[in-house]
Amino acid sequence: MKIHPHLKLRRLGKMYMVVDTRTGQVNVTNVFNLNDTAAALWREAESIDFTAEQLAEYLCREYDVTYDEALHDVRETLETWARYGLLINE
Repeated sequence: MKIHPHLKLRRLGKMYMVVDTRTGQVNVTNVFNLNDTAAALWREAESIDFTAEQLAEYLCREYDVTYDEALHDVRETLETWARYGLLINE
């Protein structure tokens, strides 16, 4: 699984937003907000082919969380991202 290559994470003040960069202009009707943890996952995953398990391991290294909790949260996040078309399967 990969993050769609035309999507980029941008930080605006304290907020993180995912924007589509295909046209060179941001269409604000298709901007996705991420919290700090989701943005960290995005940065970890944005240039690699990843699995939910790999991202859960990353969360365990970075945060005080059990593997089971991390895997549950990662799977929920990836399901949401997939629902909005932010991921591609290769």
